[in-house]
Amino acid sequence: MKNIIFLDNSNIEFSGNDLNTIKVRGTESSMILLSEELVKRGFKITVVNAINIPINVNGVEYTNKKVLDLNHIYDVAIASSNANLFNGINAKKKIVWSNSVQPIEKFLRKGQLIPFLKHKPIVVTMCDYQYKLRSFITSFYGKDMISLTVDPKFYNEPIDVNYVPPKKALYNIRSNRNLDWLLNIWINKIYPKDNSAELYITPGLVDYSDVLKNSNIKLRSFGTRKELMEELKNTRVFTYIGHKSDIWTLTVEEARQLCVPVVTYGIGSISDRVDHGNSGYVVRSDDEFADTVINLMNDKNLYLKLKKNMFQNRGKMNWASIADEWIRKHL
Repeated sequence: MKNIIFLDNSNIEFSGNDLNTIKVRGTESSMILLSEELVKRGFKITVVNAINIPINVNGVEYTNKKVLDLNHIYDVAIASSNANLFNGINAKKKIVWSNSVQPIEKFLRKGQLIPFLKHKPIVVTMCDYQYKLRSFITSFYGKDMISLTVDPKFYNEPIDVNYVPPKKALYNIRSNRNLDWLLNIWINKIYPKDNSAELYITPGLVDYSDVLKNSNIKLRSFGTRKELMEELKNTRVFTYIGHKSDIWTLTVEEARQLCVPVVTYGIGSISDRVDHGNSGYVVRSDDEFADTVINLMNDKNLYLKLKKNMFQNRGKMNWASIADEWIRKHL
């Protein structure tokens, strides 16, 4: 039985019990889901994070570095983005599971050069966009790409392929990634042509002014994974410009797996995941963005065509196949 240790880089206290809460983000949920699949395949898995009381959930041991036996030798140590996490960990092989674009300047500023030279890790990226940007200087012991997917609940959730949701667009990304740009398109190009359409955004990202309120821009609320699934199933179009720092925005894939068409400029990694004309549209201008959203809001046949296309492909990328790829390549 191979012994694998995952090292989390956040200050979040989490375990598999938190998977359906708003507590965990894409990085933490991916670590949970991959760990559980590896346990099913006979691996002994330890996840180190800020948890105070060690706990075993679905065969995965969640613990704090303070209580680790530092004399123990692991077969593989996998650190989330930060090679400094390997300090004090004995492992035969070390992997940095990178969740950000890391140009040379950031690589040096984050203090990665010395731990990279010391620990000699391979870098595993999450998408082609990130892989191509990761230079030799920031991955001189090798790099690879293994994609991610979402919680299986999203691609196993029943979908009525003939249901047409209300004329509702959604931006539910927590960080402000070109949201101002999206709001400008909505206020100046979408709302004047279709004042019955609504855009729901995550609260707290911008000043919720009268201009937004009067343009049918509304605030959504945070909730459980189940509530998010219901929100997405009742959304006509997912609107996201994209962002150069976008490595693998979880909410985009959650929308796709629930058959919500995506309209985007394709900036960042989202271009890897939107199949133009089949799962959404990659546009080249604000006018095209607006017209595409309006068409999806008003052309039910067009919306249903994309919905049925996505339904045929949901779940093809799953955590079982991702775990098998990790085993085949690195474990």
